[in-house]
Amino acid sequence: MTTVEQGGWTNRKRLLFLPDGPPMAFIDSGGPGPVLLLLHGYSDSSRSFSLLEPWLSAYRLVVPDLPGHGASAVGSGLAVSDFADDVAALVGALGIDRCIVVGHSMGAMIGMTLTDLLPEMVGALVMISGTLRPTFPKDDLVTEGILSLSDPINPADPLFDLWHAGPYPIDRTFLDPVSREAAAIPSSIWKGILGEFSRLDMTRTASRISVPVLCIAGSEDMLFDAGHRLALASALPDAKSVLMDGFGHNPHWEDPEQVALHVERFLQGVLVAERTFD
Repeated sequence: MTTVEQGGWTNRKRLLFLPDGPPMAFIDSGGPGPVLLLLHGYSDSSRSFSLLEPWLSAYRLVVPDLPGHGASAVGSGLAVSDFADDVAALVGALGIDRCIVVGHSMGAMIGMTLTDLLPEMVGALVMISGTLRPTFPKDDLVTEGILSLSDPINPADPLFDLWHAGPYPIDRTFLDPVSREAAAIPSSIWKGILGEFSRLDMTRTASRISVPVLCIAGSEDMLFDAGHRLALASALPDAKSVLMDGFGHNPHWEDPEQVALHVERFLQGVLVAERTFD
């Protein structure tokens, strides 16, 4: 596995003050190819995609910290639609008129919303560990852990061992800063997003998506299991699906090279079919 130096990730971020939204931090790799807009999951930051960057160097990677995460200020709301509006404002401010969206978990939901909102901008959508209904069981240890968080959150809180657990070991030089950044998020945001999830159903949004879609999932995903995958496949019957046997909720952390390979194969097909990407 390629080692990615994590110490300088934060220093690479740029801060953009949006006209009607929060200041948003983002990383722009400046790569030569089409724009990939990478959207991270609940409690993560742009760092979530740092392990993928070396494998997708042919593309221009634009990787924001979502509002209230990482170095980005809190936005106007914590619903997926609120995050999508803020990302759309960022993309517009950067002058990007065409991109491919790659979203993980909550980022996949935001990606669906953004694709529905701006179909002329999004040329294709890749969802890693996506779902239509991100419900968390009330009696689940993860749910209980989130609801019991209080400020200041300790990065060594046992919740993070559950939250970031997976079948394959993840390099601690990556996972430790991920946990520290997650712990820096106020408990009100953790709980607020969880509350929004309990009311969310993306089925109608998914039914309106007409761009090429790739769904990547781990067979051992403990958050969004086979039932979630089947519902997503039913709502997106023309989507291509890849099930990574033995992997969990964060396959792009567990084996970024393999995930990047699946993304690259899909995108090559998309780019052959459509030559309008800049």
